[in-house]
Amino acid sequence: METMGNGYCFVCGRKNDVGLKIDFKMDKGKQCATCQTVLSGDYRGWTGFVHGGILASLLDGAMVYACKTIDLACMTAELNIKYKKPVPLNTVINIIARVKKTVQRLSYTVVYTEALLEIEGKPACRAEAKMFAESKTVSFEQV
Repeated sequence: METMGNGYCFVCGRKNDVGLKIDFKMDKGKQCATCQTVLSGDYRGWTGFVHGGILASLLDGAMVYACKTIDLACMTAELNIKYKKPVPLNTVINIIARVKKTVQRLSYTVVYTEALLEIEGKPACRAEAKMFAESKTVSFEQV
C-alpha cells in the first residue's frame, strides 16, 4: 500500500511515530476504501472516549483513499461530520468511505465522497467531503 505524505501522514504513515498507522483496503470496483482499528487511550478526548478530532482524521483519511480507487490524488477542501454517539476507547472501529461523484472543472477535478464510522455494527459518525484532485501541472509534493 502506498501511503500519503512520504510515509509521515498522521493517519496512514508508517514512519510517523505518533500516527495512527491505519491500513486502508481499497476496492476499485466499488470505489471505496475500508479499515478496521482499535484506538487506545493515547487518542482520548473525554475520559473513556476517542477524541472527535481523531475520528475526523480517520474519516478524512478513508475518503482520501476512496479517491485513490479512481486513480486521483486528492486533498480535502470541505469536510462535514455528524457525530451520532461517542466512540469508546479500545473498541473495534470499522470505516467505509466511497466516491459519490466526480465533477470535471476546467483545470481540476472535484470529488464528492462520504464515509461511515461504525462501532458494534451501528453508526457512530458520518462524514461528507469535497475533495480537490491533484492538477496535472502541480503536484501536491511541490506544495
